[in-house]
Amino acid sequence: MGLVFRQSVFTTIISYCGVAIGYINLLYLYPKFLSPDQIGLMRTIQDAAILFTPFAQFGLAQSILRFYPRMVSNQEASGSFIRLMLLLALIGFGVFFVAFKIFENSILGYFETNAQEIIGYSTLVLWLTLILLITAILEAYSRSLLQTIVPNLLREIVARLLLAILVTAYFLEYLSFNQFIISTALAYLFCLAILAIYLATQGQLKLNASTQNLDRSEIPGLLKYSLLSFAGMAGLIIIGKVDSIMVSGLLGLSANAVYTTAFYMATVIEIPKRALTQIAMPLISRAFEKNDIQDIKTIYQKTSINQFIVGGLILIGIWANLHNLFALMPNGDIYKAGEWVVIIIGLGKLTDMLFGPNSEIIVLSKYYSFNIVLILVLAFTIIAANNLLIPIYGINGAAIGSAIALVLFNMLKYAFVAFKLKMQPFNMATFYVVVIGAVTAWISTLIPRLDSVFIDIIIRSIVITLIYASLIVLAKASPDGNKVFQRALVFVGLKFKSDE
Repeated sequence: MGLVFRQSVFTTIISYCGVAIGYINLLYLYPKFLSPDQIGLMRTIQDAAILFTPFAQFGLAQSILRFYPRMVSNQEASGSFIRLMLLLALIGFGVFFVAFKIFENSILGYFETNAQEIIGYSTLVLWLTLILLITAILEAYSRSLLQTIVPNLLREIVARLLLAILVTAYFLEYLSFNQFIISTALAYLFCLAILAIYLATQGQLKLNASTQNLDRSEIPGLLKYSLLSFAGMAGLIIIGKVDSIMVSGLLGLSANAVYTTAFYMATVIEIPKRALTQIAMPLISRAFEKNDIQDIKTIYQKTSINQFIVGGLILIGIWANLHNLFALMPNGDIYKAGEWVVIIIGLGKLTDMLFGPNSEIIVLSKYYSFNIVLILVLAFTIIAANNLLIPIYGINGAAIGSAIALVLFNMLKYAFVAFKLKMQPFNMATFYVVVIGAVTAWISTLIPRLDSVFIDIIIRSIVITLIYASLIVLAKASPDGNKVFQRALVFVGLKFKSDE
């Protein structure tokens, strides 16, 4: 778990730098330089490509993480492996492309009434889908190599910086809006090219034509696993992105601009989960190969409590500063309509973090087929819930549907892992964190609002962080966190005697 924690610190730092850039983009540059309709169109194009990507890759990214330890024993085999994965990815995209063209009129017809502008960009959506597909394959390959820093740097920081530059160029009239939208796809293509060059310079992208170096007896199992996990990954993306697409289709692009802006404000909570999972997943895969159930249990529990602690602090901080965030936004009165979306989605994301890497454990175990059935049922549930709730409650209805899906999804996974694998992520530390979070949230309501937005954010955030972090350290809720605290004290010349 030490490797998981150390690398997750670096990826978390990168992720939060990316979040800072993303916040500047989404909460300042986009509202200032783009109309709500333009923001809604841009986000719908991106979310549609993200939604289509798992259908095009047919579960290959998951298969890379599961089968890399089985099929690769040396660097030559590594080159053969990634060549096979890229070839299969292109075949998968070809199948998806044909299916999309067959049903194109029905798909685009969904947007004809409230979001007609998206129809003219269907080709761009397909190109962006291909770019994201290849990126997903190379990122999964990088995670299998335990090289997560550069992929995270490109996705979280470089891509967002490029988008900031592009929207500024549009505002300064160096680009038309149509050129700006096309350039956003080129930004992701640029990041893909850099990732490929990085892997090549590391000697990890030698695309050997032969598969002689691979354990070819595993290839049928890989294909079977890919086809089965494809449904599961598609369902996960549906749960995460279909609400945005449905808001555009049912309420229009402006509503989607408000919804996706609020949604992004809440998703900052789950960044520790992404960082920890990217490192934990290949380690869980290797532990299953060695049948080391105790190691998996340790990763399960430590990942759960660490990401719950950090996620809880972030949620409280965002909730306490919502009034400041909207006050800082250009046209903040328009986007303030998404206030409840932030809170509802935030609670759903925090619940997801609380239950730890249960999806990853199921996917990498011999029971992976259960995850597929479960996700498909929940994907159907969220689509039905959104169809029911969005017309009644608007964007809040979409948030409620997503949060309900996340909570139900995790409760069922928790029960399955506890029953089949005899492990669960909770202990008394979980209870301590819940109590500490509730106390901190209550104290935050007692802090008076100051006239200066920036001073209010600083003071409010410092008070919340000091109270929350102090109580977490005193409760010894996270051994890994306490070790970091000890090292920080040593770094500043103080001593700390551990009772562990």
